[in-house]
Amino acid sequence: MKRFIFLYYIIFLKFSNSIIPNNKNIIHFLHCGSSDSIIIESKGEYGLIDSSNPYKYIENEVEKVDIDSSKGEVNQWSENPNESVQSVLNYLNYLNVDKLKFIISTHSHSDHIGGIPAIAYKYVNNETKYYYKEYRKTIEDITNIDWANKKYFIAAFNSMKKKNSEMIDVTNKNISFNFNDLNLELMNTEIDSDELNLGENQHSIVTLIKFNKTKILLTGDMISKHDKKLKDYIGKIDILKLSHHGYSENSYEFISTIKPNYIIIFNNKIPSYSNPIISFSKQFFNSKIYLTQNVKETTESISDSAIKLFLNNDNNEFYFINTGNEINIFETGWFYWIDKWTYLNNGTLVQNWQKLKWSKGENWFYFNDYGIMLTGWQKLKWSKGENWFYFEDNGVMVQNKCMIIDNKNYCFDENGCLIK
Repeated sequence: MKRFIFLYYIIFLKFSNSIIPNNKNIIHFLHCGSSDSIIIESKGEYGLIDSSNPYKYIENEVEKVDIDSSKGEVNQWSENPNESVQSVLNYLNYLNVDKLKFIISTHSHSDHIGGIPAIAYKYVNNETKYYYKEYRKTIEDITNIDWANKKYFIAAFNSMKKKNSEMIDVTNKNISFNFNDLNLELMNTEIDSDELNLGENQHSIVTLIKFNKTKILLTGDMISKHDKKLKDYIGKIDILKLSHHGYSENSYEFISTIKPNYIIIFNNKIPSYSNPIISFSKQFFNSKIYLTQNVKETTESISDSAIKLFLNNDNNEFYFINTGNEINIFETGWFYWIDKWTYLNNGTLVQNWQKLKWSKGENWFYFNDYGIMLTGWQKLKWSKGENWFYFEDNGVMVQNKCMIIDNKNYCFDENGCLIK
């Protein structure tokens, strides 16, 4: 009898992972170069948002069938496994994923959905839900033929359909669904009236994940025109996946409304364009910034090839592991942030009155409490009281001259004060 109990105990230990329910909730931000792939894990089930780049060559039957070769083969340009769908496949295999419960395609750029055919080949079946937006022609179809956005959309769509996935077009629909302990809300699904003049990034599906009181916002490549529309609805969040690999797509108005505690950037490096966003978030909201490139390469250890966000059911808290070094900015100079100018002094956004170099000389500028350069009429305090000042479109304060503003003549003294 004792021997039987002992053998039962050994067998139980060996297979306990499959017997005992997995209560973990983890978001895996994969190291895949300057492309996106996010794995959502909840209680032993998995979903995927975006799929990184495709292989350099089309290597399996699903991809061969799904791309219309009669109209030219899609450019499969990613050779580095850590910047392609191979990194996603490696990681899914490491997690022992059997099938994906859902895949969300944010938009039809190769660095977001190019790997879906390869993933569908192994990890998709008739229980997988595929969330996408209808394909619509944009300026990129006219000016950037080699991008082949439509072909990537068709390749992803057909490969999911061939595996009998449930196809869910979220265009112009408000979609929200529960994934075990997590609630996912898909936003930015409306057709944009200016879509032709905007690129494929304007199509990006935005995913808001709620876990108890924790809010995670995954933005795809959403542009500032759209984040300004969503900011008030979204409100304060905990974790932000910064839009478009950090290329300064998220607006000042958006960041100052959602006030993220943590920011994740998918890229090989920090683009200079992102310096004002990083400095702004750290300086005013004490945000911690992480870069997917800073985690270990998949060639070193697949288990370490992602930033992992653990959502704790016991105390409703969350924590990160394998983040790499936190990002800090130490640049000095002018930086343009969408439609705003800022100035960094050793990584710190300057405020209030500043005399700075501009063009061929030094001039006076004024920056608000958030480090944004002001233009136009401003009533401001200075050493001798409060006066009206005027700043030209380039931010330079007008002084010691008269000029026509709104069809009326105004004069300013040597200090820039309006002469009444």
